[in-house]
Amino acid sequence: MTYSVRCSPVSEKARRDLNPAQRRDLDSGIARIACDPYGSGSSPTYSKDRREATCGSVFVVYQITASELVITVVQVI
Repeated sequence: MTYSVRCSPVSEKARRDLNPAQRRDLDSGIARIACDPYGSGSSPTYSKDRREATCGSVFVVYQITASELVITVVQVI
């Protein structure tokens, strides 16, 4: 089951500021995470639903809302 992905305004701006290769890394990684948000090489942070992962050359922090099948990208580094 694939989750929907939302981006916070801050993470959307950070995505726009990435170079094309980094943006491809991020988009590919987020697509992988949307299919398996608790796996995909991610690690829990403050709770099991707040996670972080490396998407190629980009680091991402996201929040899972399992009841709505939604992933919210909180931060892109």
